[in-house]
Amino acid sequence: MSARDLHPSKIAPPSKLGRSRVSRAAALVSLLLVILACRNLYAESGAPLTLQALLLARVCNYDRNFKARAGSVAKVLVMHRRGDPDSTFEGTGLAKAIADLHDIGGLPFNVEEAGFGDAESLAKRCRADKIAILYLTVGLEADTARIATALANVGVLTVGSSARHAENGAVIGFGVEEARPKLVINLKQAAAQNVKFKAEVLALARLIQ
Repeated sequence: MSARDLHPSKIAPPSKLGRSRVSRAAALVSLLLVILACRNLYAESGAPLTLQALLLARVCNYDRNFKARAGSVAKVLVMHRRGDPDSTFEGTGLAKAIADLHDIGGLPFNVEEAGFGDAESLAKRCRADKIAILYLTVGLEADTARIATALANVGVLTVGSSARHAENGAVIGFGVEEARPKLVINLKQAAAQNVKFKAEVLALARLIQ
């Protein structure tokens, strides 16, 4: 091979497939780094809301249907239980943590917080406003099953701040197992709400069939 053969104009550019693999690998490394950061802070202070928000933003990169559901701007609704100080406090903290993100799943977004009334009204709002992500705070675990039923066939990613939310019907929950953070994914509810995660993130989660 001559020096002329090594001229930049003679070297084939990396293929789209190669760039795609590099991009997926970088995103996975980013997700793992967030989980490792969460591991340290979970052990120290329980459930860090800022890192929950960051992990949510990363996880959405692994939802094959996220951008199609969300459109040009991802709408996020944080739901708390009215009259519950802990739930309201967590909802406000989550809304602020999410608002501080640069993007979610590669999309611009807006975030709102609201008090929970009933599952049917919530599902109606998700449809009408095309909510991309519905975040359920502490205090709504017992309502999650009714919310899940109402949201069947509604294209929305439901996220709970605890593993119990996912066990009761949210698509994702953030749990702690053996003092380590753990994603919990409800596969049945994910399918019912048009959420399809890539294998990379499923391998990092506890799966509920």
